[in-house]
Amino acid sequence: MILKNTIICSLLFLFMSVGYVYGKEIKEKADGNKDIFSNQALLNPLFQKLQNLEKNHKGKINIVHIGDSHIQADFFTDAIRVALQGKFGNGGVGFTFPYSLVKTNGPRYVKYVSNAPWQSLLNVFPVADVGVGLSGIALYTSDEDFVLQLSTIEGCDFNKIKIIYPTKEPQYIISTTAEPLVAAATVSGGIATGYKYHKVKSGESLSVIGRKYGVTVTQLKKTNGLKSNMIRPAQRLKIPVKGGGVQPKKTEKTNIQKDSLNYVDLVSKPYYSSYTSDTAMSRITILPAQKQAMYNLNGFVLENDKPGIIYHSIGVNGAKLTDYSKYPLFFQQLPILQPDLIILSFGTNESFGKISDTDYIYQLRELVNKIKQLNPNAIVLVMTPPPSMFRRRRTNTYVSDYSVALMGLANLPVWDLYTRMGGASGIGPKGEYSRMIARDKVHYTAGGYVAQGQLFASDFIDAYNNFKKFKIN
Repeated sequence: MILKNTIICSLLFLFMSVGYVYGKEIKEKADGNKDIFSNQALLNPLFQKLQNLEKNHKGKINIVHIGDSHIQADFFTDAIRVALQGKFGNGGVGFTFPYSLVKTNGPRYVKYVSNAPWQSLLNVFPVADVGVGLSGIALYTSDEDFVLQLSTIEGCDFNKIKIIYPTKEPQYIISTTAEPLVAAATVSGGIATGYKYHKVKSGESLSVIGRKYGVTVTQLKKTNGLKSNMIRPAQRLKIPVKGGGVQPKKTEKTNIQKDSLNYVDLVSKPYYSSYTSDTAMSRITILPAQKQAMYNLNGFVLENDKPGIIYHSIGVNGAKLTDYSKYPLFFQQLPILQPDLIILSFGTNESFGKISDTDYIYQLRELVNKIKQLNPNAIVLVMTPPPSMFRRRRTNTYVSDYSVALMGLANLPVWDLYTRMGGASGIGPKGEYSRMIARDKVHYTAGGYVAQGQLFASDFIDAYNNFKKFKIN
C-alpha cells in the first residue's frame, strides 16, 4: 500500500474499517508485454490520460465502480482507491450516499445527520415512482422542515459539492455556516425500540442474519457487544426491532435559525446543483428550496481542488445487472460523474438466480449499451465475479461459467477476478483465500475485500506501466 499525505482520507477509512490488512504479498502477474486484461488495448486511451495526468499534474480522471453488496461496503473499492490515488493523486472523495440515514452499511469517511426521518427504496425492489437514480437507492422524506448535514472525516475536505436529485428543477439550498447538528437530532420517528432473539444456525453470518431482520452488521455487533464478526452455532443474539420494548424519550428537532444562515449561490443543471468554494470545507448543510410534497435525494459528489483520481463507488446489496437497467434515471444521472472509466462488478446474485452464462452476457450487454448511449467516451471494464459457494457446501459453477464467457468477449476489457483468486479451489480448505471468505461462503471479510482490491490495483498499474514501456510514440 502506497502511503502519501494526499491519500490520508482513504487510509483513515481503510484502517478504521479493516483494522489490518492480511500480510501477504501481491503476486506479480505482468511479464514483459503480456496482457493482464482481456482486450487490454481498449484501455489505451485511458492509460494515455493517466500518463498525461502523471506527467503534467493537471486535471482529474473519474473512475466509477458499480456493483452489488461486494461494492456497497466500499472495502474492495477503497483498497483500489488508495493505490490509484497514491500513484496518480487524490482528486477527492467522489460519489457518496447517506446510507446511515436508512440504516444500511456504507463508507464512513462521510457522515450524515438529519433532524427528520428518511425512507428508502432499493433498485432490487419492484419499480416504483420514487426517483431511484444514480445511487440505486431512493432516499426521500415528506418533512418540509428537514435539515440534513454532511461532514467529512479529517483529511477528506472538499472544495466542490454536487447535490443529485431526480428532477430537472432545483430542489435544495445549502449553507456553509450552520453549527453541527447533535447526534440525538437523528430522529428514530419516536417509535419504541425493543429486541427479539435469534439462535445462530450453522453456516450463518452476521450479514446473513442482518439481511433476514433488516438490520446492519454494525447494529448487531453494538447490540450484542461483539468486537468482531465471529459468531458460533447456537449462540443467542439480540435483534433490535421497532415497535417493542420501552418507549424512548421523544427527541425534539434541532432548531436551526434558517434566516441567519449564510446561503451560497448554486449552479443548477438538470438533476443536480453544484457549489464551488475558494476554501476547503468539511461540513455543509442542505435544506429544502421550497415547499413540496416529497423531497428526494440521489447522492452527493465531493471533489477537492487537487489533480488526480476520483474513484466513485456505487453498490446496492443484492443488486443484479437488470436492477440497474430498469431505472432510466440511473443512466440520465451517470454523466454527472463525467466518467472516464466505468467498472462493472456483477454476477454473484445472478448465479444464485441460476441464470445461464448466455443470459448473463445478454443482460450485461444491455446494461453496457444503455451506459454508452449517454457516456460514449467512457471505457467500460468488466470484472468477473469472485468465487463463492451454494449453501456453504456446493461449488458455485455459475460464476465459473460467467468468467469463461466474459473472457471470451471481443469488445470489452475484462479483468478475471475469479481466476486471479484461484477459482473454487482458492476458497477451499487449503486455498489461499480460505480464511478471507465469510461464513456464508459468498461474501468476504474486510481483509478479503482489501486483498481483492489490491490484486486489481496491482494488475491495473502493471498494465499501465506496460503501456508506457511498449507504446509507440
